Amino acid sequence: MSEQKSTDELSIRIELAGRAYPLSIHKEEEANIRKAVQELNDSIARLKQHYPLTDKQDLLAMAALEVTTRALNSAAPQQQTDALAELAEIERLLEGLRS
Repeated sequence: MSEQKSTDELSIRIELAGRAYPLSIHKEEEANIRKAVQELNDSIARLKQHYPLTDKQDLLAMAALEVTTRALNSAAPQQQTDALAELAEIERLLEGLRS
C-alpha cells in the first residue's frame, strides 16, 4: 500500500555535518528547518576551529547541545513574561472576588 503525500507536504534535501538527508516536511516548516540546519552547520564549523574534535558524531552532538541550549536560554525570558502575565490576571480576578 503506497502512502499518498498531502498537498501541503514537500520533499527537500538538507546537508547536515557533510551528509545529505532527504526529508518530507510540511511546507510551512521549511524555513525553520533550513534555519536549524544552518545553525547546526555553523556551530559545527565553530567547534572544529576551536576544539580538537575530529569525529563527526562528537561535533554533531556538541553542536546540537550548543544550539539547543541557546534556544532554551532565549525561550526562558518569554516563559517568565507569560507566567507574570498569568499571575497578574489571577490577582485581578481575586481582586474582583474581594469587591
